[in-house]
Amino acid sequence: MPYPQAGQDDVDFFAEHGWIVVRDAVDPDDIQTLRERCLEIIERRDSLAFDWAWEKGTDKENRPFKILQSSPTLIWPEFNAAVFRKWAVQFGGALLGAPVEFWYDQFLGKPPAVSVPTYWHQDEGYWGRNLDDRGITCWMPLHAVDERNGCMHFIDGGHRGGVLEHRRPENIQSDLLVCDPGDATAVACPIGLGDVTFHHSKTPHMTTANTSDDWRLAVTQHMQVPGSGGEGDHYPWKVYVNQITGERFTPPSR
Repeated sequence: MPYPQAGQDDVDFFAEHGWIVVRDAVDPDDIQTLRERCLEIIERRDSLAFDWAWEKGTDKENRPFKILQSSPTLIWPEFNAAVFRKWAVQFGGALLGAPVEFWYDQFLGKPPAVSVPTYWHQDEGYWGRNLDDRGITCWMPLHAVDERNGCMHFIDGGHRGGVLEHRRPENIQSDLLVCDPGDATAVACPIGLGDVTFHHSKTPHMTTANTSDDWRLAVTQHMQVPGSGGEGDHYPWKVYVNQITGERFTPPSR
């Protein structure tokens, strides 16, 4: 049955590992409209999306959208009332051991043939110290995913190692960041339609490139403990990039 309650075994597993797979979590019928909207974003990507892997030397008009990035809820606010949204907030709060609220979502589409991996990173590496142990993410594919088309990989127990140093890839002009988790244990999580993963905001994670013949479609739902304040008190590697103007801005850090 979809929309399960988080049991003590789930809470304990998440606390130890920093991630969890929840099988049969959402009803596929409940995300059909979301899938249709994400396909619309792909069709209108020049105006509704960014390229998270936008390479230097490529102008805005010729971005290949190797990692297409957008926000369905920012475009269509009615998703705030969706049953999968309310469930993710409830389940995520149980895993984190604190009430959480929905913060923002991202549609992350990977095209066939030209996509690239989303390299290792931690959400807190982007968000800053405001979210120190105060964030959790639900990753929800809109079809079955595996290592061939871009499933999630986690560093097992990596949430206990603090925030790793991140860097900006030299060939990238978007705000993409990467870190190196070293020889830590990586776990691949192939999952089906209706399954989701959750991960702690300090858990290093990545997804592989899409080598299939179709787009890889996934939506993240990011949640934070109320009062966290969203992004802020950033690390020195943080950068904001305006993909409309190409301007870059580095926020103050300490």
